[in-house]
Amino acid sequence: MKKIYAYLSLILLTTVWACDEKDNMEPVGNWEITSAVITGPSDNANVVLDENSPTAVTRFEWQAAATSNQFIVKYTVALVPKGSTNYDQPIALWTPGNAGRELFVLPNAKQIDYALWAACYPAGADVELDWVVISKAIEKTAVATQRIKIKRFETEYMPTTLFLTGQAAEQGADLAKAVQLRARKNAEGDATNVFEVYTHLNAGTTFFFRDEKSEQSRQYGGENGVLTCGEPIEAPTTGEYKVVVDLDNNSYSLTKIDRWSLVGDAVEGGWGGDVPLVYIGNGVWQKEVMFLQSAGWIFRANGDWGYQMKRVKGTATADNKGGQVIIQSDAEAAGIAFEDMPGTTGPHIVKLDLSVTGPSYTLTKVAVPNSAIIGKAADINANAVNGSFSIEGDAPTELYLLEDGEMIIKFTKDGDVFKSAKYVALQAAKTYSLNSKADGSGEMFGGDDDGNIAVDHDQAYQINVDFEGGELSWKHYNIKLFHWDEDGGGWDARQELLMTYTHPYKYEVTGTLSAGFHSKFISPWDVQFGSAATALTGTMTNGGPNFKGITSGGSYKATIEITDDYTSADYSFVKQ
Repeated sequence: MKKIYAYLSLILLTTVWACDEKDNMEPVGNWEITSAVITGPSDNANVVLDENSPTAVTRFEWQAAATSNQFIVKYTVALVPKGSTNYDQPIALWTPGNAGRELFVLPNAKQIDYALWAACYPAGADVELDWVVISKAIEKTAVATQRIKIKRFETEYMPTTLFLTGQAAEQGADLAKAVQLRARKNAEGDATNVFEVYTHLNAGTTFFFRDEKSEQSRQYGGENGVLTCGEPIEAPTTGEYKVVVDLDNNSYSLTKIDRWSLVGDAVEGGWGGDVPLVYIGNGVWQKEVMFLQSAGWIFRANGDWGYQMKRVKGTATADNKGGQVIIQSDAEAAGIAFEDMPGTTGPHIVKLDLSVTGPSYTLTKVAVPNSAIIGKAADINANAVNGSFSIEGDAPTELYLLEDGEMIIKFTKDGDVFKSAKYVALQAAKTYSLNSKADGSGEMFGGDDDGNIAVDHDQAYQINVDFEGGELSWKHYNIKLFHWDEDGGGWDARQELLMTYTHPYKYEVTGTLSAGFHSKFISPWDVQFGSAATALTGTMTNGGPNFKGITSGGSYKATIEITDDYTSADYSFVKQ
């Protein structure tokens, strides 16, 4: 059976020009278009799709349509249900080559079978259809149809992707923004034909699933957990849900997620507690959580011990603060090994990502200003710089200072006070900690959430730790080169050249010195290095006499290298 339809619209003709084949810029007017003449497949043809030859093509062809004024005609080819004239929503739609001007299309067996599957025809079905050639020149169209029967593949198509969309969906009904479901896999990495997504649904409206972000894809719907092809699903109460679709069993489930929480010894309340996260959208829960210790913990939904989420073994991040996660019951069913998450200390942003890019979790440490800083002061160039910060804990039997995990001093104990017997050369680039064991395996005291103590600037520091007073105090000296005219009574007019500290235990400065003047290296007034010698290199003692070795005026680089108790220093004066 063959049918011809012509659809004409008439608009006032305002301009006319002629050519062999006009370029369609002329307004619609009093002219005609005839439909294409279908030449194959023949009317009522039977086409059997062979799944063993999925790329084999079926040639749909026709003779050209014509316009009375020789306008260019372009074509589209559609498959529609038998007898349908709804060409706006076809089963399949193909555009010929040469921008729609060719007189044939060549869809292959796989493409045709997919279109019939998407239209909900079962595998192996003989489907009676009309195939349609739509000829169009400007606003005028003509349609030619012909009956055809197509037999689908015997094996049912199984999609590898699934998307959730509709008015009830988190991103609304815009198909381009449809939420992708994650395809579950078993322990061997094989597809299970089960898909899941954590998302938000809005009550009073509907949603459905598609295998692709395309209007020509299959629309899954259903009710009461039974998955069908076609009608959308009514959304339940507004909120967040775990949505699971099982294509093997043609079923779906919606589990409302009131909250995802942390529970375990690493967080407040231990295994009897419940530290909830906040849903921030797109399948992600997040919140800042204070971790109390490096102990085990897990995620739990709705306070239900039957809904535990744990880490997949072998997926830990490099810092051991993240990894892939899985519902424990799902892991057991799929044969996937799992474990509790390891804890840490201090505040962290916990992110539980259950979107298609997950499922995973990460812990990101929250940067907290560290008040445990040795050397931080309003004026670090003062004569004797000192400061303190609080520490907590009971006094241990022994106390050690560690630099990047290695012991550098053992403190001297005096009751609840531990003192550094000498001045310790510390560096800003290093990290320090106080520990009751020399190897760092004991109890830590003070510092930030990880027990780290920072150093503001390189210097030689004296450190006291007072557990009774709950305080760590520190001090360092800045050294100046004093240079004055002793015989001329020039003490009040002396130069004071501030020296620069260089790790470890070295100070230096360059300045203009005068012949016959006295010199001394001083930090008023605890440190006063001097010597009766007149050589430009040698050793000075703390409290020694004024140095009088500058016999020729000029620019000098003065350097001292102190002992760690400030009792003596090697010195040099090098004329520049």
